[in-house]
Amino acid sequence: MKAVNLSVFIGMLVILAYSKKGRGEVPMEQNNPLCPGGKYWAEDDIYSDNKMATLPYMGKTYNVSFDLLPNSHLMGDGYHSVIQFTTGFMIGRQDCCAYDWRTPAVFHGSDYFVIASAVNGNGKYHSFPIDQQVQEFHIEISQSLYANKYWYNIAINYVSVFTVVNTEAQKFDNVEMWVAEGRGPNLQGIIQNICVIT
Repeated sequence: MKAVNLSVFIGMLVILAYSKKGRGEVPMEQNNPLCPGGKYWAEDDIYSDNKMATLPYMGKTYNVSFDLLPNSHLMGDGYHSVIQFTTGFMIGRQDCCAYDWRTPAVFHGSDYFVIASAVNGNGKYHSFPIDQQVQEFHIEISQSLYANKYWYNIAINYVSVFTVVNTEAQKFDNVEMWVAEGRGPNLQGIIQNICVIT
C-alpha cells in the first residue's frame, strides 16, 4: 500500500512540474480595449522557460508594453529574465548575441532594468535605475517612424528614459515571445497587460 501511495505522489509531482514548464502557448486576445489594434495577454506568472506565443513578425515599427509586479527586488549582482522576443535562440542557436536575438528583451537587476533590442547594428543593452520603493512598473518599448527616421524609445512608468534614431531598423519574422527566457534565473512575480502592436 505504501508503494502505491508513493507512486501516486511521484506522479502528482511530475504532472505539477510539467503544468508549469513548457505547458504550451497562452491564449491571446485580439483588439482588447487595453491594446487597440494589437495582441493582448491579460496576466501570467513569471517562471522559467515559458513560451507565450509566436508572432508572425515584429515590424520596423512596433510597440511592446506590459505591467510588472515583482515579488521582491533582487539583491546582489546579476539580473533575471522578465520577457524576451526572439527569432529562435531557444531552439539550439548559439550565436549570442545576434541582431535578432533580443527584439526586444527586458531583464531585472538589483536596482536597475536592463533592456536590449536590435538597435543600430547591435543587440544593445541599456541600464535604467529602479526605485525599490515602487511595487509596480509599466514598461513600454517602441519604435516609430517620424520624419523618415525610425525612433527607438524606452519608457518606464510613462516617462521616456531613452530615445535614439535606429538607422538599422529591421523586420523580423516568426518572433517567439518568452516570459523568462529559460537560459538563466528568472524574476519571481507577475506580468500583466502584455500588449504587442506591430
